[in-house]
This record gives sequence, C-alpha cells and structure tokens, in this order.
Amino acid sequence: MRVELLLSLASIMVLTMTAVAQEATDSLGDALPEGAIQRLGTLRMKYTGGVSDIRYLPDGRGVVATGSSIHIWDLAAGEKVATHKVSDSGVGCMQVSKDGTRLLFRSGGDVLEWSLAEQKELHRFPTNQAAFRWVFYSPDETRVLTTGTTPPSIKEFELATGKELIAIDGSDDAATFYKAVYGPGGKTAFVGAGYEEVVCHYDLATGEKLKQFLKNYCAYDMCLSPDEERLLVGSRSYASEWKIDGYEELKRFGGHHGGAVNSVAYCHEPEQILTGSRDGSIRRWNREEAKVLLRWFPHERYVTIQRVSPDGKWVLSYGGGLVAESDLATGEARVKWERHSGAVNGVAFLPDGQHVLSGSADGTLRLWDITSGATVRVIEGAKLGAWSIAVSPDGTKAAAGCKDGMLREFDLADGTLIRELAGHLGYVRSVAYTHDGSRLISSADDGSVRIWAADEEAAVAVLQGHRGGVLAVAVSPDDKLVLSGGRDGTVRVWDLAAEKELKKMEGHRGWVNCVAFAAGGRYAVSGGRDARVIRWNLGSGKLADEMPQGTWLKTLATSPDGAQVYAAGDDKVIVRWDLANCEQIGTFKGHQSRVDALAVSPDGKLLVSGSADTTLLVWELE
Repeated sequence: MRVELLLSLASIMVLTMTAVAQEATDSLGDALPEGAIQRLGTLRMKYTGGVSDIRYLPDGRGVVATGSSIHIWDLAAGEKVATHKVSDSGVGCMQVSKDGTRLLFRSGGDVLEWSLAEQKELHRFPTNQAAFRWVFYSPDETRVLTTGTTPPSIKEFELATGKELIAIDGSDDAATFYKAVYGPGGKTAFVGAGYEEVVCHYDLATGEKLKQFLKNYCAYDMCLSPDEERLLVGSRSYASEWKIDGYEELKRFGGHHGGAVNSVAYCHEPEQILTGSRDGSIRRWNREEAKVLLRWFPHERYVTIQRVSPDGKWVLSYGGGLVAESDLATGEARVKWERHSGAVNGVAFLPDGQHVLSGSADGTLRLWDITSGATVRVIEGAKLGAWSIAVSPDGTKAAAGCKDGMLREFDLADGTLIRELAGHLGYVRSVAYTHDGSRLISSADDGSVRIWAADEEAAVAVLQGHRGGVLAVAVSPDDKLVLSGGRDGTVRVWDLAAEKELKKMEGHRGWVNCVAFAAGGRYAVSGGRDARVIRWNLGSGKLADEMPQGTWLKTLATSPDGAQVYAAGDDKVIVRWDLANCEQIGTFKGHQSRVDALAVSPDGKLLVSGSADTTLLVWELE
C-alpha cells in the first residue's frame, strides 16, 4: 500500500511539473516555447504568415483574416479574444455586413458568406473565374461583385442563390484586374487594372464600359466617398481623387517614398483622407488642398490595408507582417507594447548577464531587463536600421553598424550618441570590441575590415583582401587575432597588431555570414549560405570538421568555455553542437521567422536569440 501511495504521489508530481512547464509565459502572459524563460517584445498582432484582410466590427473590435481562420481582437486591450476556423481552403478579401453578424470572403475559387453569430457557413458558390481575386458586397448586401485577375473579368452574383447576373470580359481593356468597388447606388462597378489607363468603369446592367481613365502603372486600391460622388485611387506613382460625374481629376496626392500608394481610405471628416505607402508610412491629408496634416510610421514597409474605425478615431492597418491600430489625431499607437517594429539583427549580453541589448532594422537599439521582460531604454539614431551591434567589455557603451554606412557608438547609461565613425560604404554588417576595450572592429559591404581606436574618429587601419562584402568579424580571446568571413566564401585571419592578413581559409561554398573563436582561440568556427558550420584548425588553417545544418545560416555563438556552438538561420531552428565531436546535442524552436542573431551570457547559462519576427527569446541552457 505504501509503495502504491508513493508511486501515486510521484505520478502527481510529474504531471504537476509537466503542467508548470507547459504554462511558461512571458511578461504579458503569452505562452513561451519549450526551453524559453522570457520573450523580449511581443508577437501580439504580428502575422509572419501573412494577413489577407482586416476589418472593424460595428462594436470597434478588429477582425483579422489569416490562412483559413479569423482572429477577433479587443483592440483597446490589445488582446485576441477569439479564433474561428472558417474554411479549409483559406479565406481572403473579407467584408463585414453592416450589422456585423456576417462576413464575406473569397475562399479558393468560391464566394463564401459566413455567420459570425452562429459560426457557420451561410452561402458558398463558385465564380468560375481564373485567378479569382476580389469579392465585394452590394450596398443592399443582396449581391456580390467579383473580379478575376488573368484573364481580367468581372462578375456579379445574387448572394442568396449564387445566380450569375452578369459577366464582363475585360481582356480588351486591361492586362489584369485587381480590386473592384460598386459605384453610386450599386448600379456600376469601378475596377482597378494594370497597365496604362488603370481604372475601368462598367455598367452592371449592360456590361458596357463607361470610361477608362487614370494613366499610370497600376491601381492598387480604391474606395468610394461616403456621399458616392468621388472615387479615391491609390496607384503606382501617387493617389488621386476623381469626381465621378464627368470623371474629373480633383487632386493628386504625391511625394510618397518609393512612389507607390498601396492603400487609401476616407476619414469621417469629409475633407480628410488617408494614404499608405511602401515606406511603411500613413499620411492624413486635407484632400481639398492636397496638404499633408500628419505623417507617421506604424509599419516597417508596405501599408497594404487601412480601415477607419466606426467612431472615426482610429485606423487599423496592415504592413510588413504587423497589424497596428493608430490614433488618427496623433498617429500614436493605441496600445504601446515594448517591442521592435522591425527585424532584430543584433543581440548582445551586458557583462552583468541580466541585461540584453538588441539592434533592429527599425533604427533603434533596446536595452532589456531579461527578468522582467521590460525595456530599460530605447536608443534612437541607428539611421536606416542597425545591422550589427556590440557592447563594450565594461558595459558602458554600445556600437551599432548601420545601413547608411556609419558606425555609431552610444552611451548605454543615457542613450546619448558618443561618436559617429565614417569611412565604410554600404551596410556595416558586423562590429566587435576587443576584450580590453581599446579597439573597435567593423566590416561592411565595401569589402573592408576597419580598426578604430577608442578615442579617435578615423580608422587607424583598413584591412583589405576579401572580394566582396565582409559579413562577419570576431576577436580572439587574447586580442591578437581578428577573424572575418565574406561573400567571397573565405574565412580570413588577421594579425591585429601588425594589421595584416595571416591566413585565407577556403572551404565554404557560398557566403560566410558568421564567424567566432572557440576552445580558447585554438579553433575558429564559421557558418553561411552553404548550410554548414565549419570548424577550422587555426594553427594549420585547414578545415578540421563540418556540421551540416541544412539551412542558410545567419548567426552563431560559442559558449564561454568554447566547447559548444549555437547556430541558426532561415529555418527558425537554433541548433546546439558539441565541438569536441561535432555532434548535434540539442535544438531550440519558437521563433516565427528566421533567426538573425545569437548571444550566450557571460556565465554560459543563458542564450538569447533575435529574429525577423521582431522579438527576442531567452533560453535556459542546461
């Protein structure tokens, strides 16, 4: 009896420990992947797998269509409150009925109407259109308008029965069709086309083309004004507003970075509109004066969808894998999460092992407390994005290699800029401090490795030899050697004091993206585009062994004792290798996009990873 009781208690303990392990959460209460003890940043409203549409419900909640499901968000709280699977074949081009109880989708080649209230399919029928792209409710919600891309076609159907009311062949008018909207009273249809004159207007009773206008490359988005008198169009070079009666162009809205206006919307104020561009910005305009009233950047790139809230105070937008909601009066985010808005390209532990620094394509560095998950400091000024970072040995300074070719050094105590180091051309891909803090080493797309003194603004040495960009550098534990890896597929060893190349090590079949010293400097390790981690014998300069990982490697880090190496890249998996026998001894999985940066804590107990999903994960190393 006593043995049975002990076994029962042991079983309960195992189940309890398993449940606790499964319930590991980050600072916001969201689940963590197995092995992770903290997430820095958040994945809330982040969709690395893509979003097909976003909409508001009449009560102000948000609906996101992604894959085969919809997610319902309490936008004021920043919380996902429901997930519903809608169709096995996926859903897109979502529309919400006026009462908010029904949703209209494109699902494969079918039109699908789905009951949000009852969570069931109401109507489904095929359009029989090649490359079916868009579906739109009629004003009275009894009919639907659909477009086919190639060959271009428009159809209208009776929603209740699926009866085809009219089919219009647009082959003579355009090379392809994109989005369509109903004209005034639901009697006509405007469709965005490509190329040449990119808006076509059709009579839905007869199929007659009433007008083709707007000479441009492509019409990405369009919407009808609330009074049904004007049409707003986002196109390749600008946005424009047209008076429907007479097809008069009223105003153009230009000056967007990159030209393209990917999304447009009318505000509740009749004189204001919104445009979204490929640079990640939203502009609020006085449409009558074509004057920008406010500009902000809720996304890293391509604002492809915009929806104005029912109360007219907010705009829900999608771009660069992120759904965001902004205050239309100020451009400020409604929920201010502590996170990067772009890919995390660099990570580094501070000497205390309790803080981590990250650098991102969003142009900022963030200092994190890994225990609380909170941002201690945001450092701005890494212009055009930070592509590499390093922390000084004493933990007082940080260097950031930036997209604009500049190397910038910041004071970690207050985030102020200490100095800007010019000389590189192109992205500064890697940066490292010597262990005594007297030198800063950097490399860039210009094919050079540069050495900077601690108190000078000009490089004290420029090391040339690589053919093509130098993507990675590392400094040996004794500060005597520098290791570099480049697009020419070579790993090179440099004498830091003599400022000359000692060895050129060849063996990679493609770009070398990451390098490190191991085993007290006896070995070097490297990884790259050929999906292998290579261990080099520094004495002979020969390839000692290789560890095939099966993915394009972007980053690696070694343990403080040099016995293990961690490598990761495009497949999102971090692999742990034993360097003594070059065997894989573990993996860490949890990021939603590629892993671009790794760092091991000074005591070797923690690993931090930075990802293109904009977050960092802190892993406990057994």
